Amino acid sequence: MELIKINDQKLKIMLTPSDMTQYELNADCIGGDSEQMHKSFRMLLEEVRRQIGFDFDDRRISVQFFPSREGGCEMFVSSILPSASGEERKKLPVRVGNALTVRSSKGSGSFQRDGAYRFDTMDVLLRVCHRLRGIGYIGESAAYRDERNFYYLLFRTRSSSPFTVPEELDFLVEYGKIENAAMLRLYFREHGNLICAPDAVERLGALK
Repeated sequence: MELIKINDQKLKIMLTPSDMTQYELNADCIGGDSEQMHKSFRMLLEEVRRQIGFDFDDRRISVQFFPSREGGCEMFVSSILPSASGEERKKLPVRVGNALTVRSSKGSGSFQRDGAYRFDTMDVLLRVCHRLRGIGYIGESAAYRDERNFYYLLFRTRSSSPFTVPEELDFLVEYGKIENAAMLRLYFREHGNLICAPDAVERLGALK
């Protein structure tokens, strides 16, 4: 494991395939909400604290995960100080920057994560974008089609967990299948065609 402190709030973590095995991290399942994934992430942060004293306690945390072809990964972990009052932080959802953000009323933190879903038809993709547009989603989003004529929506959100999307987006499973965003980006380099980016939700949602 290699650690690079970018500044007082941001850290880059580079893991080898053996590191991934040690912390029981699986790139194919990194988006899942399981007790094992939570445990693995906690173990990793404890080792970071032990090695360089970089402490994320009582802070909002943003996590970006990028798998490598060799089986390792890079993570960018940032601590973000809250700017809203306690009463404001209880309101769900709120908009921060250019992403739909959900903050835990328990103050347990905010994690940035990528989401991705696969849909069978273009019509379903348009309906999903229309519904997301209706609830005020304004984050980054991109739509793709692959060689098998499946359609995909990739987006970025914040949540109280690094492994789940906000509850307001739970309806997406009614329309399509959850995919791993990081793995899809690698897949699309050879097998995907970009339909719309960076504001796929806004632009495609307006068509339905």
